Amino acid sequence: MGAATLAGVYAALFTAPGFYLPFFPVFLASLGFSPEAIGLAVGIPMGVRLFANPVAGILSDRAGRPRRFLAVLGVGAAIAFALMALTPGTAAVLILVGLATIFWGPAFPLTDAFGQRLARERGVDYGRARLWGSVSFIAANIGLGVALEVLLPSSVVWLIAVSLVLYAISVQFLPKLAKPPAEESARPPKLGARVLLGVCAAALVQSSHAALYAFGSVHWRASGISSSFVGFLWGAGVAAEVVVFYFATVMLNRFSPLGLILLGGASSIIRFALTALDPPQALLVPLMMMHAFTFTATFLGMVSIAGDSGGAGAQGRAQAFSSTAVSIAMLLATFAAGPLYARYGAYAFLGSSLIAAFGCVLALLAMAQPQSAGSGGKTVEPS
Repeated sequence: MGAATLAGVYAALFTAPGFYLPFFPVFLASLGFSPEAIGLAVGIPMGVRLFANPVAGILSDRAGRPRRFLAVLGVGAAIAFALMALTPGTAAVLILVGLATIFWGPAFPLTDAFGQRLARERGVDYGRARLWGSVSFIAANIGLGVALEVLLPSSVVWLIAVSLVLYAISVQFLPKLAKPPAEESARPPKLGARVLLGVCAAALVQSSHAALYAFGSVHWRASGISSSFVGFLWGAGVAAEVVVFYFATVMLNRFSPLGLILLGGASSIIRFALTALDPPQALLVPLMMMHAFTFTATFLGMVSIAGDSGGAGAQGRAQAFSSTAVSIAMLLATFAAGPLYARYGAYAFLGSSLIAAFGCVLALLAMAQPQSAGSGGKTVEPS
């Protein structure tokens, strides 16, 4: 029951970005937003998440009612998106984008925190629940792309709002977890050198994707690759991601969290170095399917090591910390990607390989640190 409910929660949560990422700019353009205003609206969430996620993590742990807290986040974000259709002025929409992010941004790491607790306390297979988020994301991409042939652009924000309401409802059906003792909720996660280095390593590996996210489609279209094949490439990446989530428990039993991060980093070095060489279309498919390791393995390692750093009463702060680290690294990498791509074209992806290499170095340094019982597992000295 818990696994199916968690899968439904992830499906509802990730339907919203499935609508938002490709089509929110379409909605903004329909309101007459200039390209500069669209860029500002899309960029605001990056900054807001930097403070919203850690603050929400603290509040969630202190409140001790994670299901209710997640529902409030879903409803708050839904209201903000719905208001965008009703108050379409530029300034109002920009304010509402920031307000929506305050609620929506923390929902992702805090849902992961709940999922990690279910995995530890109830034996729920986290990966097989999380994969439905990826499935719903790509389904929302495709479905709304077809539906917008007949729907008004304002339907984008209404559909986002509906999906967030469904998320708020679905979290109420999650199993109720035991409330941690007050002293445990007041205790912060144990962020020793091993955890800090591991989370920073994961953040660097994840941020190595920034140039691909920002300019991959642009570059391939400019190289003469059709829009349909570009869409197929992204779909292949998500499909590979789903497979790894399905076998997440097996991978977490086979590899340590830091081992998964190192696997993701090494795969990223290879993936982006080859992408920089402008390979033929046939080779782009397996390169995009390496997303299974470059993103998914890294993500699994990150949520696991962050979860190990805190008890049941500190999971929100632990996952919010790792999410914030990724947001900072992704923001900086995205800013760097623009001028690099403008000057070097596809060779900018070599910068992605370099970022991933630094992530691998940090992962190796983390492995060399002693692992204490307070950060998950028995106390051992580095070998």
